[in-house]
Amino acid sequence: MKTKQKNRGTSAPKKATSKLSDSLSHANESLLIDVDSIQVTYSGQKILDDISFCIHPGEFIGIIGPNGAGKTTLLRCLLNLQEPNSGTVTRGKSVTIGYVQQRSSQQSNPVPMSVLEVVMLGSAGDAAVAKHALQEVSMTSYSRHRFTQLSGGQQQRVLIAKALASNPAILFLDEPTTGIDESSQSDFYDTINELNNKGIAIVMVSHDIDVVLRQVGRVLLLNQSIRYDGTPTDFKIEDYLP
Repeated sequence: MKTKQKNRGTSAPKKATSKLSDSLSHANESLLIDVDSIQVTYSGQKILDDISFCIHPGEFIGIIGPNGAGKTTLLRCLLNLQEPNSGTVTRGKSVTIGYVQQRSSQQSNPVPMSVLEVVMLGSAGDAAVAKHALQEVSMTSYSRHRFTQLSGGQQQRVLIAKALASNPAILFLDEPTTGIDESSQSDFYDTINELNNKGIAIVMVSHDIDVVLRQVGRVLLLNQSIRYDGTPTDFKIEDYLP
C-alpha cells in the first residue's frame, strides 16, 4: 500500500492543510484516481508543481483557485487528455469517467440534434441506456426536443445525462453553472447531489467559491501547487486567497 504525504504549497501564506480522515487522504485499494507528484511546464514556466492527491468513491470534490492557477491543466491531466512532464496519474482498475465540459464548448456543433440523440453519443448508440440516463436527470419528457431549443439549465442536465450514459464511477464537471440562472443552478445541484448520494464521485471545477463551499465535501485549492486540501468547514478563504 502506498502512502501519500499531505499536500504542501510552496509559496502559500500558510502550509496546505488536510482535515480529512486517513481513509481519504491516503491511497488504498478503493481509490478511483491516484495523482502522484505531477508537474506540468510550458516554455520553462511551471503550471502545476508537485501535485499529489487521491480521489475515492463517493467523494464530492470542488477544485477552486484564481485565474491561471492551473485548474484546466489539472483537469486535462486527470482526464488523460494531457501528459504531465513528470509524475503519474493512475486510474483504478476498470474505472470509467464521465466528463461535462463548459456548456460553451458544447455549442459549437451546428447540427440540430434531438436530446435523445445527444445522450446516445455517450451510450455508444444504445437508446435504452440513453433513455435511462435521461430519467436519472428528470429529462425524459424532453427526449424529442432539439437540444438547441432548451434553456441553459436544461441543456446542462442533458449533458450530464450524456456523461452518465457511459456508467461512470466519477463525473468531472468544468464550470457547470456558467450562464445558468439562479433557479436552474439550484435544480442542477439537487441533481448532482442525488447522483453523488447514489455513489458517483463528483469532481467540480468552479470559480464560484461560495457555492463550492456550500455543496462539496472536500475542497482542493489550487494555485500551481495545492494550497489546501480539506473540508469546507475548515477552509478560511482569507488565509489562502488575497
